[in-house]
Amino acid sequence: MITGIDRSTNLLEKMLDVSSVKHKVIANNIANINTPGYKKMDVSFADQLEKTMKNDNRGDFKAVQPKVVVSKDEGGTVRSDGNNVDIDKEVTHLVKNTLSYNIYTQLLAKKIDSVRSAIENSRV
Repeated sequence: MITGIDRSTNLLEKMLDVSSVKHKVIANNIANINTPGYKKMDVSFADQLEKTMKNDNRGDFKAVQPKVVVSKDEGGTVRSDGNNVDIDKEVTHLVKNTLSYNIYTQLLAKKIDSVRSAIENSRV
C-alpha cells in the first residue's frame, strides 16, 4: 500500500479495493445461478464515497468501506425457484468491473512513475 502520496492516490487504491470486492461478489452471484432462493448480491459504496469526498479534504478514505448487500435491482426477473440472478447482466457487470480495475491500475502506475521520476530527478 502506498497511501499518503496524495488524495488521488488514496482514492485509486480504494477503488482498486472496491473493484476487487465487486469481482468476488459478481463471481459469487454467477456461482449461485442455479441455487434455489439465492438473491443477487451487490456492493454498496458510491454513496459513502460521495459523502466522504464532500466532507474530507485530506483524502483519507480508510473509513469508507464497501459493503456487500442484497441487490436492490427491482427490474430483475425472479425465477420460479426464487433465484434472481441474470447471467447476462452478471457477465456485463464482470466485464465493466474488469475494465474499471484495469483503468485504476494504469492510473496508479502512472502516478507511481511520476513520483519515481521526481525522486530520480531530485538526485541530480
